[in-house]
Amino acid sequence: MTMEEVAGRRPGLLPVREAAMRSLPHIDLSVVIVTWNSERWIERCLQAIEGACDGLPHETIVYDNASFDNTLSRVGPEVQVVSGGENAGFAAGINRAIARSRGRYVFLLNPDCELAPLALAQLVGFLDQRPDAAAAAPLLIDDEGESQREFQLRRLPTPATFLSEVFALHRLLPRNRQTARYRYRDLDLTRPCLVEQPAAAALLLRRSVYDQIGPLDEQFVPAWFEDVDYCRRLADAGESVFVVPSATARHFGGASLEHVAFVTFIDVWYRNMWLYARKWFTVPQAEALRWAIIVGMLLRLPLALLGIAHGEAGRAKAVRAYAGVLKNSFFRWTPR
Repeated sequence: MTMEEVAGRRPGLLPVREAAMRSLPHIDLSVVIVTWNSERWIERCLQAIEGACDGLPHETIVYDNASFDNTLSRVGPEVQVVSGGENAGFAAGINRAIARSRGRYVFLLNPDCELAPLALAQLVGFLDQRPDAAAAAPLLIDDEGESQREFQLRRLPTPATFLSEVFALHRLLPRNRQTARYRYRDLDLTRPCLVEQPAAAALLLRRSVYDQIGPLDEQFVPAWFEDVDYCRRLADAGESVFVVPSATARHFGGASLEHVAFVTFIDVWYRNMWLYARKWFTVPQAEALRWAIIVGMLLRLPLALLGIAHGEAGRAKAVRAYAGVLKNSFFRWTPR
């Protein structure tokens, strides 16, 4: 998909609106936020941006994925709002927002993140000093100020990584070497570090690199694994990504899950995991993963019946979720 296609135009045409945008004053940074029923989070997210920029010329663009709550009523007039007619997913929302942006850097930001003062100024300053770097992420922290490193920072997945996740080895044997390596437990977070796969909840991209790599892959809908895929594409292009721990963002988490049924989430998670494997692994490896998912669901179903697996979701929902993944993975998530 070309950038022209993402922006909804034919290659070679320059719309009047875009020509006018190029005559506007220079800005360093475009902050792009995709919302979907985010009224609980969006005000706090937006209010923190000004202090995080510390005078850096910037714009903020909110792409709303057809929210049915009061999200848009909580967005001020200084923010550019683009309303989608349907929930097109995170990747599509990001692509459409970036197509309207004009900063030399683009910052992907989840509505459930609250940036610390100076955070964006620090990230832009870091990339200005490191022209060899393509992207930089702040360190995500929780309400207690503790880093969310195991959620945020991971190496790119391998077939062995996914097998470990499917069979929950990270829970059964949390100290195993595979999990420790995948989740960067050896990383020194006292200084900026190279990382392979920071979460896109808060991620600064050099615009020239985004234009080179292209838009996010919209097959990972509505969310999950589109950021993993993008980091894999950056790595394949020889680009480097850093985490800058001195820049932080409080990440509340759960904004994407509040309005997604547990049964739906579980199915989408495993489907998108398999889509990633089908794209980046060999055919035998992707098929092996699919059969591992089938076996994993067969092992989980008795535990769900006993109320052990995902007990917080409830026995009936857990059984329905695992049975759904079992059926859909058997048929490769294709309509029947």
